Amino acid sequence: MINRVFDSYKKHLMAFILGPTLKIIEAIFDLFIPLFMKAIIDLNQYLEPNNIPNALSRAFASFIRLFPYEASPLNDALVGGGIILMMGVVGYVITMTAQYIAAYTSSNVGKEVRDALYHKILLLSRREREEIGNSRLLTLVNSDTYQLQQGVLLFTRLIVRAPFILVGSLIFSFILDWRVGIAFLVIVPLILLVNVLVLRKSSKAYLEIQKDLDNLSSSTSEVVEGARVVRASNSVKLENNKFNNKTNAYLNKTIGVNRINSLINPLTFAITSIVLIVIIHLLRGDLFTSSNTLVASTIVAEMSYLAQIFFVTVQLTQAMIDIVKAGVSRKRIDEVLLKEVNIKDGNITEVKEDENVPLIEFDHVSFSFNEDENSFLKDLSFQIRKGETFGIIGGTGSGKSTIAYLLERFYDVSKGEIRYQGVNIKDYALASLRNDIALVNQKSSLFKGTIKSNYLMANPTSTDEGIIESIKEAEAYEFVSKYEDGINHEVLEGGSNFSGGQRQRLCIGRALNKRSKILILDDATSALDLLTDKRIRERLSKKKDITKIIISQRISTIQNADYILVLEGGKVVGLGKHESLLRDSPIYKEIYDTQIKKEK
Repeated sequence: MINRVFDSYKKHLMAFILGPTLKIIEAIFDLFIPLFMKAIIDLNQYLEPNNIPNALSRAFASFIRLFPYEASPLNDALVGGGIILMMGVVGYVITMTAQYIAAYTSSNVGKEVRDALYHKILLLSRREREEIGNSRLLTLVNSDTYQLQQGVLLFTRLIVRAPFILVGSLIFSFILDWRVGIAFLVIVPLILLVNVLVLRKSSKAYLEIQKDLDNLSSSTSEVVEGARVVRASNSVKLENNKFNNKTNAYLNKTIGVNRINSLINPLTFAITSIVLIVIIHLLRGDLFTSSNTLVASTIVAEMSYLAQIFFVTVQLTQAMIDIVKAGVSRKRIDEVLLKEVNIKDGNITEVKEDENVPLIEFDHVSFSFNEDENSFLKDLSFQIRKGETFGIIGGTGSGKSTIAYLLERFYDVSKGEIRYQGVNIKDYALASLRNDIALVNQKSSLFKGTIKSNYLMANPTSTDEGIIESIKEAEAYEFVSKYEDGINHEVLEGGSNFSGGQRQRLCIGRALNKRSKILILDDATSALDLLTDKRIRERLSKKKDITKIIISQRISTIQNADYILVLEGGKVVGLGKHESLLRDSPIYKEIYDTQIKKEK
């Protein structure tokens, strides 16, 4: 797995060498064709190669006469044309090979960078992902990676060929006629100056455009997820206006940078045309005189080189625009790839059970989401024994879910220590630690596919019978059994084809199918009726080999737990059994009274 974009470039170093080398061979053929054309015309005028005044043309004419044929203007044209045709065929084969190498290399670079980004996103902690933003991560994986891929494609195809054609055309123009060479020498710096000025301005604009694209992605994602809220609050028109304003801002910036880039081709063509007029004006007196080396054949060759200079300059300009875009994308991608992951992987891969120590122990744990903020969790200390059912209850924002995230190491503690089997959880390999924990969040997450494919995510070796057993334990078999295709029933994106309660039961079943030592239910039955909730708890209570951590706002869900932790404002304000908490914890008693009265 690559650590930055440049690592992918190094892996394909041979392709970056071979591709441009083949393009240089193709460029040599392109540079030789005008000289063969000039030699054919000169043979028609001077009849013998030795009579041709220009040494370069004389050399190419002599090469044509190396082939055995009866010398005549027609045969010279046929043989010379055959050589040009053969060069075209060979050049075509070389071009196709180089194009394949460029396409293959760019596709592989795109894949490797995309894979590396995806892998890094999965490694990032929740805090780090929030700092970057989900919308930006999506833009990086899709848009920026594509821009990078296009940059590699054009770099391999044109970055060497275009300058080689430019330099070669200038050299041959000087050899054919120094005056024309000087005129051409004026063109290239002017065109390059135009390109540099335009690209310098547009590169800054591309960075702003990508940021606007991040904002568009973020807005779209928010509205898609909250579409029901938008419709229910009758704010569809308001959201449309807000989105239109953002798309208009993006459109205006895009049009602005395209207007800047659109100046390149007209300015290049104007410079070329002006220089061509100057050449014709200066040399009009001896264009077709046989006493001067600048004969008709020279004009044909020089015009061909002028066309090549113009064509490759335009090509190089377009390539540089995409390469500048790719450079901006590379910097954005590297910012993520090089970002240090705060959640470090430990070395312990095997968890050794010890009955003499608590399974889980929080030892004076404090936590804050940002270093400059006050602690969100403050000095938590408690223990959980193997096989226990441990309940956690508290008001909204009291830190209940954060405890689960700390156990899974989605975050790391700011102070104190969390121990698993007597060992700091930071010392465990993340895969080993998380393999022992099955977590079900309140927001049920199902993935597009089938019920079976979702359950195989938790346990790839699970059989159909094992999956059905887990579904039954989660009280989900009632509706799953009604599907004709059973566990092969389709799951749409986000599980949208199931109700909230069905999604929660399927997610609980998926967690049970993992067969982990610890099961964390983070308000995972909030969408269930009390009877279904009770049935699930009764089934779970029979699983003595599983340690259950149940986070809930319902007293009825956790009142039969072995121990109950009561949180308020990130602090422990009660710890014990249901009866003792009713007696000793005012906050727990208040929650109990409120809910019991509501139920009555």
